[in-house]
Formats: sequence, structure tokens, C-alpha cells
Amino acid sequence: MSGNKYEVALDETWELFGQYMSGAHAGLCCVISSESLSEAAEKALDSSLAALGYGHDACTFVVPGDLDQQALFVLIEGLDPICIVAADGKSAALLGQAYHLAVPSGKATRPLGRTAVSFLDFESLLKTPQDKQIAWALLKKLPRFGDKRS
Repeated sequence: MSGNKYEVALDETWELFGQYMSGAHAGLCCVISSESLSEAAEKALDSSLAALGYGHDACTFVVPGDLDQQALFVLIEGLDPICIVAADGKSAALLGQAYHLAVPSGKATRPLGRTAVSFLDFESLLKTPQDKQIAWALLKKLPRFGDKRS
């Protein structure tokens, strides 16, 4: 076995759940959505996370498909991200079931010490400048990477 225990868990997670994931192999942010996000939405999230200090390509995108709440929990814990974004109401509900907590839309919550934010429909917030500002305001609730106050 090579690498440390975190690398081993990450590799095993990709082996088990790779069909449900795309993006960064060791993403600092796990983005969950009930359907694949558009390229524009993925780029918007990538740019937002870069502005928060995570660098570019910081997102691992997860479309749970037929995964149940327990499998989603194992997937997320295997990725061990710093933060989580639920891009729509359905994925927020599944995230809440997986962690046995409320994941209210438009607010931040803390599943197992990670900051998570959820949207009713992130894609729809990319249509107007005003809605983009609403999305950015919620994403700014994620911790700044490297900020000792987070």
C-alpha cells in the first residue's frame, strides 16, 4: 500500500463511486447536484472557490443518481472535503438525510465540522447579475481557505 491513509481512502472512494463523480480528484469542495451542472455553472463555482482562496479546479462534482443517503455519506467522507455545496433542493435534502441534520436553502450548516451551503437551484441564479450576487453572497459563507478565523 502506498501513500498515507487519506490518499488510500480517496483512491478507494474514486474506485467505488467514480461513476458519480467528476472534476478534481482531491477537491477541497464537494459539489452535489441532482443532475449534472452545466459547464457555465461548474466554471462559476470554480471561479467562486478560487476567489475564496481554494485555487482553480478545487471542486469535485457529485451527481448521486441512485445512491442512498448512507452511500452518499461514505462518498463524502471518503473525499474528505473542506466544504460542501448542494446545488439544488433535491441534493440538499439527500445531504441532510446523509448527515441527519437540516440543510436549509440559502444558509450555511456544519455537517461533521465542514461548512455546507445549499441552493434551491444554483443554475437558475446564473441568469441575471442580481441573482449572481445572491449566489455569491451564499458562497461567501464558505470559509476562506487559509483564513485562520475559519
